[in-house]
Amino acid sequence: MKISARMKIFVSLLLLLSAFLWGCSDSSHHTSTPLTISVVEMSPNSFTQNGEIVGIDVDTATAAMDDAGVDYVVEMEQNSTVAYDNTLNGSNRALLGIGYSAERQDLFKWAGPTSSSGYYVFAKKNSGLGSTLGLDGTKALDSIAVVTGWLETTSLEDLGFDNLVYYATYDEAVAALLDGDVQALASDGKQLAYKVQGQFSFSDDFDVCFGYTSAFYYIAFSKDVSDEVVAAVQASLDDLIKTNETLAILQRYFPDANETMLPDVLQLFTEVAPPFNYYSGSIVDPDIQGSSVEIVDAIQSRNDYASNVKITGWIDAYATVQYLPNSALFTTARTAEREGLFQWVGPIATLRGSFYTLRDSGITITTLEQAKALGSIATPSNWYTHDYLLANGFDNIVATSFSPLDAFNQLLNGEVDALFMYDEGINWLCDATSTPTEDIVKQFEETYDEGYVAFSLTTPTSTVEQWQQNLDAMKQDGTFEGIWQSWFNGSELP
Repeated sequence: MKISARMKIFVSLLLLLSAFLWGCSDSSHHTSTPLTISVVEMSPNSFTQNGEIVGIDVDTATAAMDDAGVDYVVEMEQNSTVAYDNTLNGSNRALLGIGYSAERQDLFKWAGPTSSSGYYVFAKKNSGLGSTLGLDGTKALDSIAVVTGWLETTSLEDLGFDNLVYYATYDEAVAALLDGDVQALASDGKQLAYKVQGQFSFSDDFDVCFGYTSAFYYIAFSKDVSDEVVAAVQASLDDLIKTNETLAILQRYFPDANETMLPDVLQLFTEVAPPFNYYSGSIVDPDIQGSSVEIVDAIQSRNDYASNVKITGWIDAYATVQYLPNSALFTTARTAEREGLFQWVGPIATLRGSFYTLRDSGITITTLEQAKALGSIATPSNWYTHDYLLANGFDNIVATSFSPLDAFNQLLNGEVDALFMYDEGINWLCDATSTPTEDIVKQFEETYDEGYVAFSLTTPTSTVEQWQQNLDAMKQDGTFEGIWQSWFNGSELP
């Protein structure tokens, strides 16, 4: 068939238009107006160096936006209040270095985390305050320096602290501690370590009086930013984590940093509750072990990517997983009270709750009513054992401990008459305290629960389903039984 000259021109124009449209269909997100990214001076997360705005959060966020094809400009704001308000009330904006919280989650659109740390109350070692004050001891201090409006501060306010001394900037708060104007300082751990490096030894010159919150820093976008842009940045952040590029960024500021100091694609928490989960070595670089840890590792080995496990306090992790996207906590008792708070994968452990006393006490209890008549019963704060005692009308509960070891020591030291604790951990607690097992008397077993991996409600259902499928397959092919029997030889499987 002969094609006319007019038809040739039409075909050429059509091909040219198709090429143009094809070129516009890439995955970049260029706009006529660049996204304005606000930051404040918060070393090492964001600060000015040699005329450039740099830092862990800045470097990570801009790398993700570059990969996602987002146009942006970074601006240093005068303080955190201005930066926050500009993003909350402005358009086409983002804010870096903002801690994700339940109170803020609906105010912005989010991508992250770009970095993580923890919030602690620090004191100078030469003050003699020590590192074992706990919640009540820290509340009893005369003064704690805080920065107005920071999440480090509002978290303490939520815990009922009334001994806070407010400062407008972080530099002023740190100076107040170093000059002796206050007894302690509430701070992000990484931030203080970076601030004092070269002047003090972080580990030798400061004590941690109290650790209270895990901190995860995100990119907060104004609500008008498109979901496609936010999703593209999130995907790029996940890729940076999986390829260890976020670790390389962190090591620019902390050369000895390891992956335990970083957020992951899934924030996976556990606590010290042997034999299910515990650690040896330094908390800075812990060797996390336990039956549940091995089971979780085996579950993740069947996925394309495995997230690192982070060890923290129960109260912190339990609260965090109730709001933080893509997070999970194990080993968690699945009880009626908790059922709607999480998505569940399991069971991975048995949890038998019993009353224990010291042999020398001469105490005998065989019923709940006799247990209620005791002067005091210890159990870890906010544990399922604590929930059980509360639900059954006990008014003699001493739940001031933050771990099973602390509660066990309350029994050993004669601070309480009895201990309500999980059977599976008693031998380990005896070993940890060099206590002969015959000195501890099991009075009677009262509860039976099973331990699960508890996922946040905002974790994609597909992730939870994949984990459960992996666990079910492990139980079918014998992998689960092999791990369980290596820890609990002859015990019934959950």
